[in-house]
Amino acid sequence: MDGTLQIEHAPGVDVLVLHGEHDLSTQPHLQGRIDVALTAGKGVVVDLSRAEFIDSTVLAAILHGQRRATPEDDGRGPGLAVVASPGAKFVARMLALVHLDDHVAVHLSRDSAVVSLQRLDGHPAEGSA
Repeated sequence: MDGTLQIEHAPGVDVLVLHGEHDLSTQPHLQGRIDVALTAGKGVVVDLSRAEFIDSTVLAAILHGQRRATPEDDGRGPGLAVVASPGAKFVARMLALVHLDDHVAVHLSRDSAVVSLQRLDGHPAEGSA
């Protein structure tokens, strides 16, 4: 597959932006970046708004990250959120078919996802005093 992963940073949150097509061949890199951020105590936003295709291995990496981000013992953790814009029709349809929003917070914009995780972890949102 021809997919790339761009990493952006916000206070307390790493934003992983997927471009193009993602499947079993790109999943290990995504899983690794999710694990690195969570191990560092950061929240993770997986932005799928620029992805053209994702398969079940990518969904599994997101769900695995969600389980790591919210430990069962106290339900607190850095958090994980997904961005899925309606413009990415295949991806939005895939997320709806598997009811990902039953397990992971799905946002329409990157800013909304970042702010939600910053508030969850007690970081001030960018631009707020």
